[in-house]
Amino acid sequence: MHPKCFQPKGRLSKEEISTSLENLTRDGMCSQTMTVLAGGPILIAFALALGADNAYIGAIAALPFLAQFIQIPAIYLVEKTGNRKLLSFISATFSRIFIGLIAALPFLSISPLTALFLILALHYILANIANTAWNSWMRELVPLRIRGTVYARRMRRSTALSALFAVAAGLYLDRAGTVESYSIVLIVAFAFGMVSSLYISRIHEPRMHNNGFTYRTLLEPFHDSNFRNLMIFIATWSLAANMVLPFLAVYMYKELGLGVATVMALTVVSQFSSVYFLRSLGELSDRYGNKPVIALSGSVFALSIFLWTFTTFPGPHRFTLPLLLILHVLLGLAIGGINLGTLNIGAKLSPVSKSTSYLASLALVTALFSGLGAIISGHMLDFFLRSRLSLMINWSDPERLVNLPILDFTGYDFHFLIAVIIALLSLHRLVFVTEEGEASPRVVRHELLNTVLKDIRGLTVSNGTSIGMPLLNLRVIYSPIICWLKMVRRKRGI
Repeated sequence: MHPKCFQPKGRLSKEEISTSLENLTRDGMCSQTMTVLAGGPILIAFALALGADNAYIGAIAALPFLAQFIQIPAIYLVEKTGNRKLLSFISATFSRIFIGLIAALPFLSISPLTALFLILALHYILANIANTAWNSWMRELVPLRIRGTVYARRMRRSTALSALFAVAAGLYLDRAGTVESYSIVLIVAFAFGMVSSLYISRIHEPRMHNNGFTYRTLLEPFHDSNFRNLMIFIATWSLAANMVLPFLAVYMYKELGLGVATVMALTVVSQFSSVYFLRSLGELSDRYGNKPVIALSGSVFALSIFLWTFTTFPGPHRFTLPLLLILHVLLGLAIGGINLGTLNIGAKLSPVSKSTSYLASLALVTALFSGLGAIISGHMLDFFLRSRLSLMINWSDPERLVNLPILDFTGYDFHFLIAVIIALLSLHRLVFVTEEGEASPRVVRHELLNTVLKDIRGLTVSNGTSIGMPLLNLRVIYSPIICWLKMVRRKRGI
């Protein structure tokens, strides 16, 4: 790899931009697959296999958020070097080497959980340094007029490839059933990470323009009352969401007894649901404003988390897997709408001349409260797992005794309920945020319902061809997953 390929250029030709965008898409496919195979439900299953408890799961779930604070000194590195490509390449490559080290943990005579925590911390720190340089680099590389198209294509292809490897990895881990089998999956993740770094080296970098950012400007958004209200909303929302999201996989593993393949299949359903509805949600945001879309998406999120309490009643039942499938579709819709809305409203409320400092402050607030949510949640669960609240209706006559359960809350159910309450309180804080051009929630609720129904109809198949959004023909992805879930349901008798 020639050192000249890391030198920024004053002006890129159309051919260089086109080549860079192709490599950007290929990098996304590899990096997303690496992330899926080395994180999320697979990482949680690996930690559980090593003997992790809920507090530990909360701690490692908080690491990627708390590591984002390294972006503050990373901004200085970007400004000082002016070579974002080199900084991103080196940081990303070394962060992925740590995935290879994690794969070796089952074979080493050391405390695996302690080593896993330390290695993950270093992995996320380096990854966030790379992301700081990457975001600035991409902002100047990808032309604004086609930015949405480029990122949409990158997301579609990345999601499709990572979904296939996610389910395949889950099937392999369930069949192998050993701690050592996770090492094979992690080695595959490491290989995808190295290929991703190769594609990064082939993306051209335009010469950087200094944006005049200083650390003192990070405090300016806190003096803006409207933006401060937005940060309060996002802080409380991040706290609620990350109190529950990292532990859904733990709940499915421990309480529902599902295998890694089933959990990964459901996760893929959620991801595709998010991507599928994203276009329609974006159109609603452009037409009616971001606040109503956030409020309605947040309400769907709160409802879906509350409905998780019915997946056991008091144990897994025949409707558990169908309900989980519906809940993951709703979660994908809700999370996609919230992420899109908060990203857009943050940019919209940021003054053009100070957007860097405003968005950086917003990202740090989000990271802090997301990390706190995961840590607090891990410790709370250990208490609630020893608690139970039930309500029964008893009917007796000379011939029979009938017990009808009305309410049965156990450890995770309390946890879900607390997260729902905090989420609803955070949506109340959204009322204090002022957005120019926002429409009535009633109007948006009607339009959102019509849009979602239209998108669901678009998933149907006519004459063997999908008439929905051509997300690599969703029928190809959803049909095997739904068949797999039905098979698991029959096998487990639920």
